[in-house]
Amino acid sequence: MTTTAPSRAQKFSDRAHRVLFELALHPDGEWVDVTSIYTSLGLNSHEVRGALTELRTAGMTERKRRMARSRTTGRRTHRTYFRLTDDSTSEAAE
Repeated sequence: MTTTAPSRAQKFSDRAHRVLFELALHPDGEWVDVTSIYTSLGLNSHEVRGALTELRTAGMTERKRRMARSRTTGRRTHRTYFRLTDDSTSEAAE
């Protein structure tokens, strides 16, 4: 079997691949919050954030932070959302 995939895809950790596939389940540039990613994968937030950092460094995801109120305390906090980037706008393409 001949390998035609880019070599950069082989450098990702197993968790990064799992997060990548999870984000691929949300088509059309849908923003996905970190909580729903780690809940659906059965990981903790630290593991998912590390994998998202790998993908963001490679230019495959982008991040957006939104302000929100905590449900439990009522304090203002932020929620972080990620989505897959379009190849033409990724940081790795620059």
